[in-house]
Amino acid sequence: MPKSLNSNFFSRPADVVAAELLGKVLCRKLDGKILRARIVETEAYFGEDDPASRASKGENKVSKMMREKAGKILIYNVHRFKMLNFVTGSEGEPSAVLIRAIEPLNFKARTAGPGLLTSALKIDDSFHGKHQHIDNLLWVEDEENKENLKVERSFRIGVREDLNIPLRFYIKENKFVSKISKK
Repeated sequence: MPKSLNSNFFSRPADVVAAELLGKVLCRKLDGKILRARIVETEAYFGEDDPASRASKGENKVSKMMREKAGKILIYNVHRFKMLNFVTGSEGEPSAVLIRAIEPLNFKARTAGPGLLTSALKIDDSFHGKHQHIDNLLWVEDEENKENLKVERSFRIGVREDLNIPLRFYIKENKFVSKISKK
């Protein structure tokens, strides 16, 4: 039986966690069913020196949560959409991983983007500050039978200013990865 990831998994640098979340299974208990989806795209965010991070914007609800214990759920809005993140790293140092896309395993939904996946899984502000795996409504499981994943990296999507290193991770050729327009 797959095991839920614990705080130790998330207590590492955001880029390490972001890469290693690929292939893991996001589980959401909803209406008596457990919806399962493979994580296929993530982005890492760091502290005040990361211009794309909410922590670089000063003290606010999001930057405060990014300093919490690893494994906590961080929800914030971008336009009208909720973004699902997990706090990573050491307590007191802001960092988090955004879940950008998932591949449904036992349900059908549009999930190729962070707003689409939270809508499909009915993830809202009530999850903010909770620890994944404690309340049995949302958690991440280790996938024991992962095939050899071809992981790619790129710069983060939709940020005005980015760091000089690629912090977006995704499974190559997976049809649920976010579609980005070519400039």
